[in-house]
Amino acid sequence: MFMDIKDLVKVYYVFGNLSPRGINRHIEEMLEYSGVDMDARVWMGSVLLLSILFGIAGLLFSWVILEITAAGILFLIALACFAFILFTLYIVLHFRVEDRKRRIENVLPDALQLIAANIRAGLTPLAALRTAARPEFGPLEEEIRYVTAKSLGIESFTDALMEMSKRIKSEILERTVALFIVSMRSGGSLAVLLENAADDILEGQELKRQLIAGTNMYIVFIFFAVLIGMPALLSISIEFVELISSLQQLSAGPSFSSEVGLVMGTPLSPDFLFNVSIVTIILTSLTVSMLIGVIHDGKELNGLRYTLYLLVLSIIVFLLMHFYILKALLVTVH
Repeated sequence: MFMDIKDLVKVYYVFGNLSPRGINRHIEEMLEYSGVDMDARVWMGSVLLLSILFGIAGLLFSWVILEITAAGILFLIALACFAFILFTLYIVLHFRVEDRKRRIENVLPDALQLIAANIRAGLTPLAALRTAARPEFGPLEEEIRYVTAKSLGIESFTDALMEMSKRIKSEILERTVALFIVSMRSGGSLAVLLENAADDILEGQELKRQLIAGTNMYIVFIFFAVLIGMPALLSISIEFVELISSLQQLSAGPSFSSEVGLVMGTPLSPDFLFNVSIVTIILTSLTVSMLIGVIHDGKELNGLRYTLYLLVLSIIVFLLMHFYILKALLVTVH
């Protein structure tokens, strides 16, 4: 008999209570920033349960299909699958937070200019803000409606505005809301302040676009090094070792290797180098994607969205170079 939704949520609560309180508080903030209306323990419990299931699936696959019997290796495989799913789902939540922040900051100048125009037309700040709730503003419209609904209740308008800045992980919005509140309390020209704030945000966004355009050439060089340069050099290294090993096998003794300067007591296995190359490509793709995130957005985690593409393309180029291109070139030379 299948469990209903309530029983499943109870199971999620049980697993969610296993995580430390600090982690649950952090997840609660991330869920609020992303606009997801869900209890942090339910989210954490569902993620933990899914990660455990994937860890068990990875262990069974390695044991039954791959016929791996070493307990230590099976444990490491299960742990790796568990950590991969857990980290991936957290990164998905992080991307959702960043995407919501980006969408709000992109429409924030237009919203500020609309609010300023409404105030110049004679509306109160609350009415001007409520009138500025347009569907084209996306998540910002939801937050504006949330603020105006709370301010019409028992909570003050300024407190509702401050709460909105805490529900969105954006320093730009937080500073704008603080200026909005200070201007209302001091009796300044709110419309002029909002227009100047909108102009400053637009200017900052334009400077950011110029900086990104200026660093695009560096990103192109990095992509070339990871996708073409590194796989080619690794393939050449493996081919060189295979060539040396074949020369040593053809020689009558160690004297032949000594005469041509190829003294290798125990040459590295090409299979070992192949495995090392795959691990090198994986680690380099992960590191480079984080570097691109720093160059492009100033945050390492934002670059992890490129990891899968870099990894797949690098491995494809490496396999093509190793099994086809270099073999064809050597045959042509001979």
